Amino acid sequence: MHPHVRANTGAGRVPADRTGVSASSSGGAARRRVLSGRLRLLMLKPLTYSLMHFAVAVCVAFALTGNWRIALGIGLVEPMVQTVAYILHEKAWSIGLRPKSRGDASPQVNF
Repeated sequence: MHPHVRANTGAGRVPADRTGVSASSSGGAARRRVLSGRLRLLMLKPLTYSLMHFAVAVCVAFALTGNWRIALGIGLVEPMVQTVAYILHEKAWSIGLRPKSRGDASPQVNF
């Protein structure tokens, strides 16, 4: 038996490596704290990506125009336009990959 695995005699606690946390009465609270931390991290990722996207758009617009007001306006509008363009792009791809005939189940690219 590996030294980090405790033997389970059928009574008492379950080995920590099988449940992720010990099976003590506070185990549920510890697991909720871990999940809560992961959820916060998952929510933080799209927020930081959006801020990075905004900053890049503003910097590129400023480099092209030399005007901060125009650059900020472009930085605010560009993500909205990009979202619509993405939806249209996905729609076009889903239409292009539909089967041509009723009997053919394999996708074909229709150009």
